[in-house]
Amino acid sequence: MLALTATGLAQPVTTRLRQSQAPAFPNEAQPSDQENLTFRSLFDGKRALGTSGLSSLEGASGGGIATWATIGGYGSNKSMGMAFHYSYVNITNYWDQNAGAVLGIHDRVEISYSHNFFQTRGTGALLGIGRGYQFDLDTGGIKVRLFGHIADKTLIPQISIGGMYKHDGDSKVIHEVGSKHVNGGDAYVAVTKLFPKIGLLVDTTMRLTKGNQWGILGFGGDRNDNYYPQFEGSLGYLPWFAPGLVVGVEYRTKPRNQNFTPESNWFDVYASYFVNKHLNITAAYVSLGTIATFRNQTGVYFSAQTGF
Repeated sequence: MLALTATGLAQPVTTRLRQSQAPAFPNEAQPSDQENLTFRSLFDGKRALGTSGLSSLEGASGGGIATWATIGGYGSNKSMGMAFHYSYVNITNYWDQNAGAVLGIHDRVEISYSHNFFQTRGTGALLGIGRGYQFDLDTGGIKVRLFGHIADKTLIPQISIGGMYKHDGDSKVIHEVGSKHVNGGDAYVAVTKLFPKIGLLVDTTMRLTKGNQWGILGFGGDRNDNYYPQFEGSLGYLPWFAPGLVVGVEYRTKPRNQNFTPESNWFDVYASYFVNKHLNITAAYVSLGTIATFRNQTGVYFSAQTGF
């Protein structure tokens, strides 16, 4: 979910950069020159609007359910950038809240962290684990941009590799549903490119994982305990008449590790608007299929991100 422009990035990006450089509160006292110089040297914010991507449910920059090759924050190759996010998903039988942060270093390396609060509501009683039972998942990640840049004028895409370490907070229930492990890791390679002349953003990612529901229900299972590749893809359209807006779709395949609770592939339709470099708002319709034996898990996704 990336909000650049379909007209070569020139005019809207220049406008956004000028806006981002203006004081947020012009009537307030500004920092001293030394303080300002120090902050700008660490976080120069020179990259174009939207090139930081969003924050996924796993914390890494990208779309809502797909990880992209983007590096979080707006720091240039001589600086750093940061972003913080909050996401909320409400589907038929469950809801999930997610909060996290990313640190981008010299537009080359990204370090991310997120925590998911997956709430079973009344479904917990039907599953025999108690009404309102909550699963907690911590995810730490690292991503490295190998070459290319999402917004340059060449046809070479931005390509990054990354890894994630995940820890689920409840070993008892995790093993009862047939998962083998409470800890697990993912590895992926992501390819992302913007084609500004036609206003099209394309991403494809290959992930090695054995996470059940991205790790909320543990890792591996009685059916399979090996790593297999899974596909993630995103398409975004950047309408020329609405700079800062992107609409599109995402799709993600899932492993089938457990006999107790088979998984379904994920799908969403989203709209994301970059107000400026410091605020992005995203809304989506999501279809997550079967989760813990309950089918047709559809609903809404909302996310807000701030960064610099």
